[in-house]
Amino acid sequence: MQLLRDLIIEEINKKGKIPFAGFMQMALYHPKYGYYNSDKERVGRFGDFYTSPAVHTIFGELIAKQLEEMWRIMGKVSFTVVEMGAGRGWLCCDIVQCVMQEYPEFYDHFHYIIVEANPYAKEKQRALLMSVGIPDDKVSWHTYTSGGFSFGNIQGCFLSNEFVDALPVHRLKVKKGILKEVYVSYNGDDFYEIEDEVSSELLKRYHENCQIYLKEGQEYEVNLDVAEWLRHVSGKLQKGFLITIDYGDTVNGIHRSADGDGTLRCFYKHTVNKDYYKRLGEQDITADVEFTHLMTMGTLAGLEVTGFAKQSHFLIALGVLDKLNNMNNDVETILKVKNLFHPEGMGDIFKVLIQHKNVGNPSLTGLRPLSSITI
Repeated sequence: MQLLRDLIIEEINKKGKIPFAGFMQMALYHPKYGYYNSDKERVGRFGDFYTSPAVHTIFGELIAKQLEEMWRIMGKVSFTVVEMGAGRGWLCCDIVQCVMQEYPEFYDHFHYIIVEANPYAKEKQRALLMSVGIPDDKVSWHTYTSGGFSFGNIQGCFLSNEFVDALPVHRLKVKKGILKEVYVSYNGDDFYEIEDEVSSELLKRYHENCQIYLKEGQEYEVNLDVAEWLRHVSGKLQKGFLITIDYGDTVNGIHRSADGDGTLRCFYKHTVNKDYYKRLGEQDITADVEFTHLMTMGTLAGLEVTGFAKQSHFLIALGVLDKLNNMNNDVETILKVKNLFHPEGMGDIFKVLIQHKNVGNPSLTGLRPLSSITI
């Protein structure tokens, strides 16, 4: 998109160069032209990628089951679910419908907040919820900015499904034994990259605290915005949980498996590329989530780690196999659902981190040992 390109060039010309995180912020979140604030179809067959809620309603139904257990653990208090960036609204729709139909007592104490800045997405979400008869008073819309959330304190659960992977990242690299950061500049014809001193002491501390040992020239990404987000989540969460579902791994898992170019990539029409400076505002830019960082920053913000598991473990523990057994050999649907937990599909790539606040040592079904399951 030429207008977005011109705005990024203008920003670079003012400063000479900008950290890649600044470029990524503008490409994804510019208020008018950014990828996540445009009217572009992002998810599904006509978008750029698939998400778990787009695969089958079972994903939302199993999360609803986990939320209902959280509500009981918390003493059946008023319970608010806060979803970050709901896309087309499928996950919200599936959760609310399931709670309405299967957990009527929970439904009476239940409210859902969608955190969404994109007016086009809000319109799609409202239309979907209206089409299935979800009452207006069960779902409301709010925003999240650098100043925090636009709603008051809650008891319940924050829910993040493929939100953290889209936050801007800094790109770090070791050159001749010295830690460098990747910046973006412009030469009059095109964008190009510069390696220079890191832009923040926080990046140096992250590198030192994680004790990451990199080969010469190896690159990796650091998400600094996630710490601020976790602080705001904890500030609003009086009592309850945070569920983060995303692709990624612990710090050791990421740096053991990643190649020398890191995990950063773009998604465009269901293809993957590393052309970060092409199709500005028209393709997603994303990096694997480093879950060790979320655990550490969450603990500092007052969020204790409840548990961490592969998505396959989480869904199997919640009963996805029982649901498959009740599908009467509907082969097409069975194959779709299997993709959610199969190791070569989404099952091992996606992870589930649950954190809690002011809830004493909760034991959740989705985190139970798989050895305890009888089929």
